[in-house]
Amino acid sequence: MLDFQKLIPQIAQIGDESALEENHDSEILQLAQSTFEDAQNDPNRISELVLENGGNAFWPVASPLEPFGIADFVEEYCDSHSVVACDGSQIMPTQHEVLSCYLLNIGAAVLFYASLEEYNGGVQSEAHLNSFPRLYHRSDELYPLVNQRRVHVDEALVSFERSIQELQKARELAERQQALGRKVLTLVDGSLIPWNVDKNADRAQKELLERFGFELDSFNAARLPLVGYVSHSRSSDIVNVLRLMRCPYPQIRCQAYCGSLNEEDFPCSQIWPLADRHLLSSKLPVNARSGFFLSGASWSQIMPYRNQVCFSYLNTGGESARIEVPRWLYEDQDMLAFSLSVLLLQISKGHGYPIALSEAHNMAIVRQADRAQFFALIQEQLLRMGQQRITVSPKENRKRRGIL
Repeated sequence: MLDFQKLIPQIAQIGDESALEENHDSEILQLAQSTFEDAQNDPNRISELVLENGGNAFWPVASPLEPFGIADFVEEYCDSHSVVACDGSQIMPTQHEVLSCYLLNIGAAVLFYASLEEYNGGVQSEAHLNSFPRLYHRSDELYPLVNQRRVHVDEALVSFERSIQELQKARELAERQQALGRKVLTLVDGSLIPWNVDKNADRAQKELLERFGFELDSFNAARLPLVGYVSHSRSSDIVNVLRLMRCPYPQIRCQAYCGSLNEEDFPCSQIWPLADRHLLSSKLPVNARSGFFLSGASWSQIMPYRNQVCFSYLNTGGESARIEVPRWLYEDQDMLAFSLSVLLLQISKGHGYPIALSEAHNMAIVRQADRAQFFALIQEQLLRMGQQRITVSPKENRKRRGIL
């Protein structure tokens, strides 16, 4: 039970301290904006710094794929097309319930927009919303085989499996739209960089990366554009590039010059911490995107060249959202232009957030009442099968009943 009487004085401190932090953040932002303008005026210098010194920094450094500081306007798509979006949620495995199992629920939205000419000819736009629950309860699902060893499924593996299922279902639905002769954009919520691989044991990471790469290759083979949309991104990839320009030393050698310092004491930390979206909100006009960068994240770099993740920021009017695409999509400029134009239209229809992703999320979410009914149905089925002793763990039983 949360004691709000004890919490209220701590909350009151937020107001006292936030003013000081706001002033400090403003100073960081102003200096970062000035550094951005310097890089914008000399894009060749920033490219050389990344190429020659990026590997010596303490953090992964993104590589500009276009002149630094460009702002390229995007126009909303106006022809016939489809959008497929998938999102997922889960009921995690627990030893405290009536049965050890877990559930993945993939929400999907398939939206078809008829062109004006088609509409006048009697063709109607369509919206198909659905969810696809899958129950995992078998021994080989609870103890998956990873590098020839059985490991107990945990939150990291479930999270990765959800990512794979989202991509698989999205591709399956997109291919159906493609078979109807429609141009299709596929959206997923969040990054295309498989960050959840890092949370798994070393022995599992290679196999997981191969599965993830196979899904990206499948989109590529089908010529289906795939975009990851990250709202309110905390990434600082572009800021980290600018930190190279703030280095006062003759060569960028972080270990040699700053290895004994805390990060806030680095000379380049005058513009850190700062998220890219805060920096770019004042640099990008509405409906314009930044130049694309190749991610320096290790989990992107070790993927095959074609699947390495490229990112840009798009000013939607409400935020500077991070847009991620595989390298094969970035290098197909016609497909990339189609993807960005359709994405902008989706954001407009969703009043600041892609409407297909919003609908997919609504179909995916598993509420507390759903979870309770899920386990109640399992218990009922076990009783039908003749199992007499069906109980939750003493811990779960006590949590439900309380102490008094």
